[in-house]
Amino acid sequence: MLDCLAVSKLASEARASSEARLLLDILETLGSSLDLSHTADHVLAGSRALFAFETASIYVRERHGGAMVCQRARAESEAAREARRLESAEDLPGRVLRTGRASSQLTVTDEDRGPNLQESTLAAIAAPIIGGGGRVLGVITVESNDRSRYTNDDLEILMSYSRAAAPSIERALLYAENVSGRRSTSELEVARQVMSGLLPSEAPRLDGFDIAAVIEPAYEVGGDYYDYIPLGSDRWAVAMADVSGKGAPAALVVAAMRATLYTLAKRELALRAILQRANEFIHASTGPKAKYVTLFYLVLDAQARRFIYINAGHLPPIVLRKNGHVELLRSGGFPLGFFDNPRYFEQFVQLDSGDLLCLYTDGITEATNAEDEDYGRGRLLDILKEHQGAAAAEVCRTVLSDVRRFSGGAPKDDATVLVIRAL
Repeated sequence: MLDCLAVSKLASEARASSEARLLLDILETLGSSLDLSHTADHVLAGSRALFAFETASIYVRERHGGAMVCQRARAESEAAREARRLESAEDLPGRVLRTGRASSQLTVTDEDRGPNLQESTLAAIAAPIIGGGGRVLGVITVESNDRSRYTNDDLEILMSYSRAAAPSIERALLYAENVSGRRSTSELEVARQVMSGLLPSEAPRLDGFDIAAVIEPAYEVGGDYYDYIPLGSDRWAVAMADVSGKGAPAALVVAAMRATLYTLAKRELALRAILQRANEFIHASTGPKAKYVTLFYLVLDAQARRFIYINAGHLPPIVLRKNGHVELLRSGGFPLGFFDNPRYFEQFVQLDSGDLLCLYTDGITEATNAEDEDYGRGRLLDILKEHQGAAAAEVCRTVLSDVRRFSGGAPKDDATVLVIRAL
């Protein structure tokens, strides 16, 4: 007999693989233009590959107020640009813009259609476009004349797509401001602000744990990235990555990987399945550009006080036990994008009261002084031991302060540190 649960899980994994591959294929085109109208066209064109619709719209809020820039695509025609306001109504797009939360209206009636939806629309989903600092830049809306067209899974896909597209949209907005003279913003500053929009605004608050992270970007923006993904029931995924390269190309790979991790993590797949698929997507999407990503990915179960992890070629995080014993977390596999189909291995780690976990990037350990000496893991470990009982945020700040002291100033590469303390 068929195992129905296994078949269902395989089907879910197949859908996740297909959706994430489409997201990455689309993302490759998003970063090629700094023109806001062209970028919006690409976003709408990408939505055609993900959804069946009669109308799709993208509204982008000008950073200094005023009319929304609206691009609208119909199933049978190309996108058309309109300069108009998104009405401040309590219909679906207006509500998403006001709250900054994705929403669906799987059945649209005449009473709740509102001015921002088409008269013939019977079902719609909408997701906010979130920029740096959590600012709502706009809304993506997909509409259908079929009441049964969309499901909650479609809403999750649109949310992932919106998160992935947001850096390109914000970059185009910043570039437009620079060209128009509203603000003197260099390309480096544009890349820096795009990267900042990919980082979480706060750490999870979990009973029994103290979590904090700090990133200090280099002048030439690198590819450091960390994130927290809520999984429910006091379970959180925590990721730290370092993308090869710098500037806008690295930012786009980070955006692609972030969208991939969110899409796959929400499917409740096994860690090795998530890493294998993420590797496949990065390998396929970077192609001749030869980008790769080192990634440390864990899922923390706060109730069980343990986590499972995979280290995909990242610098080994440090577990500092209460008694001073040190463990380096190396188990996993190759960096994402190196090979077509590598194997990954999971490992469980228990965190007892007084234990500390520290994740970091090479901007910490490979920072150099005037004598060209590396800061190294030894100096990092000395700081962790000296401040093991301090709050996680204080430990992070102390590490970065000591790295700056050692190197004599600002880092030459992004420097990131993340600390999880078991209370």
